[in-house]
Amino acid sequence: MKKTLLALAFCLIGTLQLLVAQVSEKEAVARQWIKSNLKELKINSDSDISLRFVRKSISGETLRFQQMVNDIPVFDTEIVVHFDLNGQVSYADHNITKDIVQINTTPQISKERAIEISDKEIGVSGMVTFQESKLFVYNKLDNTKLVYRTVTSFEEKSGAWEVIMDAIDGTILSVKDIAIYCGAECTSNHHNATNTSGAAKYFMPKEATSTLAFQPGTAMVFLSDPLSSARVAYGGNYSDGAGAGDVDTAELNAQRVLVNLPEIDNTAGTYKLKSSYVEIKNLENPNKGLFTQANANFLFTRNADGFEAANAFYHTDNSLRYINETLGVTCRPLTNGGVLWFDPSGENGADNSHYVSGTLVFGEGCVDDAEDGDVIWHELGHGLHDWLTGGSLSQVNGLSEGSGDYWAQSHSRALSGQWTSADAAYHWMFNWDGHNVCWGGRTTNYGALYPGGLVNQIHTDGQIWSTVNMKIWDVLGRTKTDKAFLEGLALTNSSTNQQNAAIAVRQAAINMNYSCADIKVMTEKYTAAGYVMPAIALRINCPGTQTVTADGLGNYTVPSFASLANAINSNCDAVVTQSPAAGTVVPVGTHVITMTATSGTSVNCNFNLVVQASLGVEDVVKNTFSIYPNPASTTITIKGDNFENEEIEVYNMLGQKVIGKNLITNESTIDISNLANGVYIVYFMNSKASHKFVKQ
Repeated sequence: MKKTLLALAFCLIGTLQLLVAQVSEKEAVARQWIKSNLKELKINSDSDISLRFVRKSISGETLRFQQMVNDIPVFDTEIVVHFDLNGQVSYADHNITKDIVQINTTPQISKERAIEISDKEIGVSGMVTFQESKLFVYNKLDNTKLVYRTVTSFEEKSGAWEVIMDAIDGTILSVKDIAIYCGAECTSNHHNATNTSGAAKYFMPKEATSTLAFQPGTAMVFLSDPLSSARVAYGGNYSDGAGAGDVDTAELNAQRVLVNLPEIDNTAGTYKLKSSYVEIKNLENPNKGLFTQANANFLFTRNADGFEAANAFYHTDNSLRYINETLGVTCRPLTNGGVLWFDPSGENGADNSHYVSGTLVFGEGCVDDAEDGDVIWHELGHGLHDWLTGGSLSQVNGLSEGSGDYWAQSHSRALSGQWTSADAAYHWMFNWDGHNVCWGGRTTNYGALYPGGLVNQIHTDGQIWSTVNMKIWDVLGRTKTDKAFLEGLALTNSSTNQQNAAIAVRQAAINMNYSCADIKVMTEKYTAAGYVMPAIALRINCPGTQTVTADGLGNYTVPSFASLANAINSNCDAVVTQSPAAGTVVPVGTHVITMTATSGTSVNCNFNLVVQASLGVEDVVKNTFSIYPNPASTTITIKGDNFENEEIEVYNMLGQKVIGKNLITNESTIDISNLANGVYIVYFMNSKASHKFVKQ
């Protein structure tokens, strides 16, 4: 399943229909970086690679290069170079074939013939939902060969079928279903059923191009499953219904929630579960229809097949909106025009589910998989991993399994009114679909550590990865952790293990200017889980341009910007200073502020301070204030006009904040008795004005 059915066919390099042109202004710089590291990369030259995927994001820009032989891609090879927002290379990884044999790269059979041979070998019949055949230089077997790699998904047989054949003589070298099923954890009820009919092959019809007519709708769904919302154990009226699954009970139906659907397709009065992010499809048997209707309210009880359809649609659409619109992380399928296709009833009825090439298919055995939000989010997690990496998803150490579990747990943990930290089920994965007679489920409170706790079983090992990231989630919260997690995955490749993924996630957080305290939490949690985290080189991130207004004389007193600059190193012990120093008076104009972080060594960054002329007497009066007595020994009084909701910060001459306070009235008294004698700056945060006083 559920547990994961993920087709690596489309997660490996060279199998994708990319959404954007693969060009980058940084290609030359990236190639120069590669050229300077040829010895480490163990390739002959940067001319043996081709730029295949570019991703611009909130953490920078990632370029992915594929190894080539005579313009033919070498299967499953890659060099990843990531630039941070300052245009510096901040992360790199590679999966390179070291000993490439120069072979004949001219095929002797056609692609069409390769597809014919493949179809016969795997018994393709009925509707084909996906098929492609590509040439690769392939060294996964005994000898390096030129091969056709044909991958096919079709309605009559679940999974994604890969056929590797010699492109010179047509010899079949490998045939396998490259979907990853639930493996050793499954019971005897979990199997990959097939039902080939022998019908003539034909391709899924293409819909006519038209302007989509979306409008809001509603649906009844589980959030995230009926047991979690009711906080009860599986059994009795809270069970699937022994021998007659999907039985309605008053208790289960009471756990449904009415939710809004931002977009539902309305074509000539026919409403369909289709949005700009997600669309229902029949991809595999059984074919139960697309549940179109004459209104936009999909209000099913759980015994209706339409309930699973509406439930899966809501959760996938909601998750993708959260990622793209709330987090600001661009993440869409690389196929299907950027729309996720899902089938709520596939797998030929078996108890399994899978992701493959921009599609999700949910099985129906035992508890229907599309009834459990954890299953839906877990499988979607594989898709996110796939799309973010341009098809370079990794299952090393169960990385993608753990990523799917994290994504599901992050969603369900954020829901209110469900399990509490005192409940064992708080950490469970698949509360409704598993931890019962169906199968054992998993947890994000797994005790094993990396790498000694690895057992070479991807679903079990993935729990180490999901557990540690949920521990970070518990401290940093959902938004920060999700954003760093996704942007970090986007730096990985098809050979990345959990160790390097941890480094990538932390680096993404650094690139996005997370506070040093946040970075330290990540380092500590990853280290405690057994990952070896390298020391962080000292860096400092400056704020953007600061625009302020001069006083009536055309002057502005520079405040301390230490709180706006972010110094990051392993111990978070850097001292931040600035030039010009706080207290310097500057005229109208643009001034370069240099912030310096020092901890053994020093690094700096710059930003512009734009001082604008005062707009007039009214604006000067509005921001006029006085501080008295000055000098002062125990207290100072700040008096001025329109100070409601004003916030002040007091800095010493080292740029260290010593006092922070909100001014509630137009006259406030501040206790300075604990300050050392010296000169201080009061900085008015909203007015962006400052004033000196002396403590004596």
